[in-house]
Amino acid sequence: MFDYFRRPGSRPLSDAISTAMTRDGQTTGGADFSNLQMVESSGRYSDRKVTYFRVFDPASAAQRSMDIKRYKDFDVFQGLIVRSGHVEQDGTVVMTRAVVVHAPAAAVGAGRAVPMPAGAETGAAMNGAALGQTVSEA
Repeated sequence: MFDYFRRPGSRPLSDAISTAMTRDGQTTGGADFSNLQMVESSGRYSDRKVTYFRVFDPASAAQRSMDIKRYKDFDVFQGLIVRSGHVEQDGTVVMTRAVVVHAPAAAVGAGRAVPMPAGAETGAAMNGAALGQTVSEA
């Protein structure tokens, strides 16, 4: 409850997050979560207190000579995040869907390049807003 004296750093996945990732089935690399780590950050979602989390593979981070200590360490290296989401106060785990970013493709019309519509270069036009899926503990 009181995390004032807890040092920041990565830790193994909680049982609730491992269960949510298994149920979600969107994680690549099989169902072995023993090698994954997570970092957390307190915050607010829709005016409720929640704990945000990011799951990552420490071996991938080590290959890039990164020492992950805090949630914000991933702000620059989003590609290292395996899954992310938040945990509600009642223990409900909400997994966040990643927005797929597509490289802009040149469309051809009447033998000439046609500019892409606004937003299409980020994948936002195809994916809409990032969606969350609620996975409750049984």
